[in-house]
Amino acid sequence: MEQARGPIAVAIALFFGLSLRAMAQAELPEGPNRDFVTRTCTACHDLGMVLATGGRSREGWSNTLDDMMSYGLEVTGQERRLILDYLTTYLPPH
Repeated sequence: MEQARGPIAVAIALFFGLSLRAMAQAELPEGPNRDFVTRTCTACHDLGMVLATGGRSREGWSNTLDDMMSYGLEVTGQERRLILDYLTTYLPPH
Protein backbone atom coordinates (compact mmCIF):
# COMPACT_ATOMS: atom_id res chain seq x y z
CA MET A 1 0.00 0.00 0.00
CA GLU A 2 2.84 2.38 0.88
CA GLN A 3 4.40 2.00 -2.60
CA ALA A 4 1.13 2.90 -4.34
CA ARG A 5 1.00 6.31 -2.66
CA GLY A 6 4.01 7.62 -4.60
CA PRO A 7 2.52 7.23 -8.11
CA ILE A 8 -0.89 8.44 -6.92
CA ALA A 9 0.65 11.55 -5.37
CA VAL A 10 2.57 12.23 -8.59
CA ALA A 11 -0.60 11.82 -10.67
CA ILE A 12 -2.53 14.19 -8.43
CA ALA A 13 0.27 16.77 -8.51
CA LEU A 14 0.44 16.57 -12.32
CA PHE A 15 -3.33 16.94 -12.63
CA PHE A 16 -3.44 20.02 -10.43
CA GLY A 17 -0.33 21.46 -12.04
CA LEU A 18 -1.83 21.11 -15.50
CA SER A 19 -5.18 22.49 -14.30
CA LEU A 20 -3.50 25.56 -12.78
CA ARG A 21 -1.46 26.08 -15.92
CA ALA A 22 -4.58 25.91 -18.11
CA MET A 23 -6.32 28.43 -15.86
CA ALA A 24 -3.33 30.78 -16.02
CA GLN A 25 -3.38 30.60 -19.83
CA ALA A 26 -7.13 31.14 -20.05
CA GLU A 27 -8.37 33.94 -22.27
CA LEU A 28 -11.69 35.67 -22.51
CA PRO A 29 -13.53 35.51 -25.84
CA GLU A 30 -12.70 38.16 -28.44
CA GLY A 31 -14.91 41.23 -28.24
CA PRO A 32 -14.97 44.95 -27.51
CA ASN A 33 -13.44 45.80 -24.11
CA ARG A 34 -11.95 42.32 -23.64
CA ASP A 35 -8.56 43.81 -22.72
CA PHE A 36 -10.14 46.14 -20.17
CA VAL A 37 -12.15 43.33 -18.60
CA THR A 38 -9.06 41.09 -18.57
CA ARG A 39 -6.96 43.76 -16.82
CA THR A 40 -9.71 44.53 -14.33
CA CYS A 41 -10.40 40.90 -13.39
CA THR A 42 -6.78 39.74 -13.31
CA ALA A 43 -5.85 42.51 -10.90
CA CYS A 44 -7.13 40.12 -8.19
CA HIS A 45 -7.44 36.63 -9.70
CA ASP A 46 -6.82 34.59 -12.84
CA LEU A 47 -9.31 34.38 -15.68
CA GLY A 48 -10.00 30.76 -14.88
CA MET A 49 -12.24 31.98 -12.08
CA VAL A 50 -14.26 34.10 -14.52
CA LEU A 51 -14.52 31.35 -17.12
CA ALA A 52 -15.38 28.69 -14.52
CA THR A 53 -18.68 30.41 -13.77
CA GLY A 54 -20.11 29.00 -16.97
CA GLY A 55 -21.80 32.31 -17.68
CA ARG A 56 -24.34 34.43 -15.88
CA SER A 57 -27.22 36.75 -16.59
CA ARG A 58 -26.66 40.51 -16.39
CA GLU A 59 -28.09 40.45 -12.89
CA GLY A 60 -25.78 37.59 -11.95
CA TRP A 61 -22.70 39.40 -13.29
CA SER A 62 -23.84 42.58 -11.56
CA ASN A 63 -24.03 40.69 -8.26
CA THR A 64 -20.55 39.31 -8.94
CA LEU A 65 -19.25 42.85 -9.49
CA ASP A 66 -20.89 43.90 -6.22
CA ASP A 67 -19.00 41.08 -4.51
CA MET A 68 -15.73 42.09 -6.17
CA MET A 69 -16.27 45.70 -5.11
CA SER A 70 -16.73 44.53 -1.52
CA TYR A 71 -13.22 43.01 -1.85
CA GLY A 72 -11.78 46.32 -3.07
CA LEU A 73 -12.46 46.53 -6.82
CA GLU A 74 -12.78 50.17 -7.81
CA VAL A 75 -14.55 50.98 -11.08
CA THR A 76 -16.57 53.94 -12.25
CA GLY A 77 -20.20 53.59 -13.27
CA GLN A 78 -19.17 53.73 -16.93
CA GLU A 79 -16.47 51.07 -16.43
CA ARG A 80 -18.99 48.87 -14.65
CA ARG A 81 -21.35 49.15 -17.63
CA LEU A 82 -18.52 48.21 -20.03
CA ILE A 83 -17.66 45.17 -17.92
CA LEU A 84 -21.30 44.10 -17.66
CA ASP A 85 -21.89 44.61 -21.39
CA TYR A 86 -18.88 42.46 -22.21
CA LEU A 87 -19.61 39.67 -19.71
CA THR A 88 -23.31 39.38 -20.53
CA THR A 89 -22.57 39.33 -24.27
CA TYR A 90 -19.62 36.94 -24.30
CA LEU A 91 -20.20 34.87 -21.12
CA PRO A 92 -24.01 34.50 -20.95
CA PRO A 93 -25.75 31.68 -19.08
CA HIS A 94 -25.73 28.32 -20.84
